[in-house]
Amino acid sequence: MLNLYQLFGVANFSSFEEIAAAYKQKHTELFSSDSPLANIPKLRELKDAFDLLSNDEKREEYDEKLGEFLEELDEKFAEAVDDLSRGELQKSIDKLNWCISKNPGEPDYYETIGLAQRLGNDYDGALRSFKQGLKTGQRKAFFHRNLGDIYRLKHDEDNSDTHYLEAAEAFKELLQVDPKNVDAMEQLADIYSRMNFFEESLDLYTQLLKRFPYAAAYHRAAGGVMYELDMVEEAETHLLEALRIAPGDSAALLFLGLVYFKRRLLGLAVQTLRDSLKNSPDQPEVVQLVVQIETIRGEIGRTVEEIVFDPAPDAYVEGLVKWYNPETGMGVLTCAEYPEVLLHYSAIKNEAAIELKKGDAVRFGIVKDAASPIAVQVEKIGESEASDAMPGKIEKYDIEKKIGIIRAHDGREIFFAFSALTEEALENLKPDMEILFESKSITGLSDNAVEQATRIRMRKKKIAVLQPES
Repeated sequence: MLNLYQLFGVANFSSFEEIAAAYKQKHTELFSSDSPLANIPKLRELKDAFDLLSNDEKREEYDEKLGEFLEELDEKFAEAVDDLSRGELQKSIDKLNWCISKNPGEPDYYETIGLAQRLGNDYDGALRSFKQGLKTGQRKAFFHRNLGDIYRLKHDEDNSDTHYLEAAEAFKELLQVDPKNVDAMEQLADIYSRMNFFEESLDLYTQLLKRFPYAAAYHRAAGGVMYELDMVEEAETHLLEALRIAPGDSAALLFLGLVYFKRRLLGLAVQTLRDSLKNSPDQPEVVQLVVQIETIRGEIGRTVEEIVFDPAPDAYVEGLVKWYNPETGMGVLTCAEYPEVLLHYSAIKNEAAIELKKGDAVRFGIVKDAASPIAVQVEKIGESEASDAMPGKIEKYDIEKKIGIIRAHDGREIFFAFSALTEEALENLKPDMEILFESKSITGLSDNAVEQATRIRMRKKKIAVLQPES
């Protein structure tokens, strides 16, 4: 049975006013084309359909038959969707082909059969289905998006980008009509990300987070985009928030592991990537990356960034800046105990507000490393005397959810994620364990500021003076 409503590109059983407006637009398009004579059969078909639907008596009879027809199709389509959800792909495809034979203008059939073919790795079949769906003239944005995805899987970047751009333009048009269309905004943000338009993608995810601040998926996506933009600290914040809302999210754990790897925090990277693999084992690239990181750790030991990130100094001393290059972020300090102590910019307290230059007096911690002593918690003498680190004890924690509570020295309860624990603290984790930590403020579920612990390490007895090794 021919669905006359589809000829006009309107929803089934639309009002006469909607049909009339669509008829006028379609008629104009066909009549003003480059080959109007070739469109005479289509114009006649369109005119006959309009005449039928304009007649109240004929339309009532037609709508009754159409309703019965669509009800039968809906039952078959629901069966096909159920088969697809159970992984019975061929059964689903057969039923969808039957639906298409009866009602070839329904876009949902082509989108669903294309998905089934994609799941069965029949990429050429999926391309044909999505292209047929595109010809229905409906849901163009989604069909272009699906075509872009399939071409990307086939490593055809040119065709992929072409369809992604078409999809982006179509979704932008939807947003012009309905600026609050969440689905269109999500799709556009993801397409921008796939095309490496990361700043545009981040802007959209930021807008979505303003509306839905507790959506783990948006925090995860924003963190992934920030990782690509080298905004690693901001990315870590969003990914930790995603994991706080949805503990165990393998994609968030993956991105967080990549963030730690980019920051050269190799121990945390391995730990977090392994957590991702526990929840989603079928990630061969991640398995390979873990092996590579472990190899690097075996060759170089702890990185400077790891030592600075987990400062458990063997001593606190006073000395001078021997030299410091702000462009490279590297330098050397000197003190009575050691003539040369390696300085990494991330060890400088309030690094953005102070400048170090040759001869400056400094107070700093020293961590003994196999290659060279390394400076941590560096501050200019005369600058802030207070440390950001606070003492506390582990109050309780949940191994499965990888979260816990710290009891601060003043009695406050402070939330923490396992990813904030140093490797040593994680290995020795137990109730009442004394630790040092720092904190930051995040927005909680009640829109109030919530304190979250960061850089959690075991509390150790500090040595006043460091004696050189013999």
